[in-house]
Parts: sequence; C-alpha cells; structure tokens
Amino acid sequence: MSLPDIQKAGELADQVSAKIKKSGGSLVPVYYKLEEILIDYRRQGIDVDLVMPALFDVDLEHNTTNPDGRSIWFAYAEVLHDDLCGPTGSMHKLIESDDVVTGASVVQLIMDKLKLPESSALLVAPIAASVLGLGIGAFCKHHGEDKSSS
Repeated sequence: MSLPDIQKAGELADQVSAKIKKSGGSLVPVYYKLEEILIDYRRQGIDVDLVMPALFDVDLEHNTTNPDGRSIWFAYAEVLHDDLCGPTGSMHKLIESDDVVTGASVVQLIMDKLKLPESSALLVAPIAASVLGLGIGAFCKHHGEDKSSS
C-alpha cells in the first residue's frame, strides 16, 4: 500500500480516536464514520465484500441506504478479539510494547493481520481509532459488552 494511503487512513484514525476520548469512550463516532465510508465505497462501486474480514456475514443489501456501523465495528472486533485482547496475541504485544502507537501503525497492523487489500485502509481507520481511543483493555471490554447486548 502506498504511504500516502496509509497516512491518510492513519490521520483519520487519529481524528476519530480524539473524538472517542472527548466523548468519554463512546463508539458512536466510529459507527458514523464507518457508515459514511461504506456509503462512499458504494458510490465508488467498491465491492464491500473485498474489504471486510471474511470470518462473518453482514447483510448490507437490506440496509443499503443506511449501513449499520455498529455491526461493522462488531464484526472487526470479533475477528481481532483473540489476537488483540489476549496477552500472548501478536497484535496485543506489538501495541502494548510500542510507546508511540499511531493511527497509521494500527491501520497497517490490522490490514496485515486480516490480510485485507489496499482498498480497505479507510474502512479500517475507524476500527484502529477505537483501539487507540479506548485502549486495548477498554476495547476488549467494549467488545464483550457489545456481544452480550446483541
């Protein structure tokens, strides 16, 4: 992936992360940004199935005018959970060991971990923002709360 694409996604992740922190840990900014990006992807004719983790099924056809950002966040959180939340997970170790974690580094880490194409960078940015904005512990706790309310 070209550096400008990762940088752009990283800057978006940093911006959304700041909104999460400002809102006291609410993921609403993440959900809205995911929906906005999905709508933009559709307008550009990008196949959303190509930029989503392959371990789940999200039915976007029945929700084409208002994609559900919460379900997209949950899907990513689900596939990242073990590696990010487990103390022995490679993502957990990398993020915890790095003093200067940036939006761009977390975007790249998620894309590499899930083997996502270059076109997924912007969609991954709000997910990275939730890791940055909440921190690993709160991200993992938030995922558990979301799972129990589904």
